Amino acid sequence: MGDSLEPYQAAIDRADVDAVYVPLPNHLHAEWIHRSLDAGKHVLCEKPLTLTARGTEEVFAHAGAVGRVVMEAYVWPHHPRAHRLLDMVRGGAAGWPQSGSTAFSWPIDMNSGDHRLDLRGAGALFDLGIYCIAPFLMISRREPIHLTATAVRNRAGVDLSMSGWIDWGAGFGSGYHVSFDAPTHRRLSLTCSEAVLEVDEFTPGPPTPSSIVVNRRDGSLETVECAGAQPYTEMVRHFSAVVEGAPARFGPDESMRLSRILEGLHVASAR
Repeated sequence: MGDSLEPYQAAIDRADVDAVYVPLPNHLHAEWIHRSLDAGKHVLCEKPLTLTARGTEEVFAHAGAVGRVVMEAYVWPHHPRAHRLLDMVRGGAAGWPQSGSTAFSWPIDMNSGDHRLDLRGAGALFDLGIYCIAPFLMISRREPIHLTATAVRNRAGVDLSMSGWIDWGAGFGSGYHVSFDAPTHRRLSLTCSEAVLEVDEFTPGPPTPSSIVVNRRDGSLETVECAGAQPYTEMVRHFSAVVEGAPARFGPDESMRLSRILEGLHVASAR
């Protein structure tokens, strides 16, 4: 272990530390989750939890063996607007989901040496994909039956942009686009049998009140007002509650399913 990482080990070895947050570059997540679990700590780790499906399964197996919590730091589900959207769909107010679409892009200087542009970060899919895929994963609550992907890659073999489609079964599919080489853009749209739900700047969610635009089957247009919140603060509060025994909004099952999807899309986009 290099000298630059020794402070991390010293921190997780402290007896007065109960839990740790791992915000390191993606390729270091798995190692430091395991180190933290070995030290008896609960872990909140930035997304993606690991870069492989197997790695994610191993993390949760380790957590279970030592009786500690590992939670992926996926912020979207912790904002009131996300709660409202999920409640509208799961409660049937919008009808049955048919088609979703999301886009998340922001430009990175390709000469910056940013770790997201090489194998340390592993590209746009692993950095931004969770935001575009996980809302529909949480709506469908099942494994997808088909994945498609196409990508533009740099000389390191890392995707700078990717788009594709996920078939969740039961007549529900979702498209996604992630990019480090396009103007900043974040938008979610969900078409259901009774309404189309649309959210601009859909993630992470603003601290001030915001809304969901609802275009109903009868042609009426409604604006559903949602409270504001600091979603990162709410995520940490939720993590603390999960450590105390509360069910996780986005827990091991969701993280493992997501890891399989990301790996599948990564492979599909390279064909």
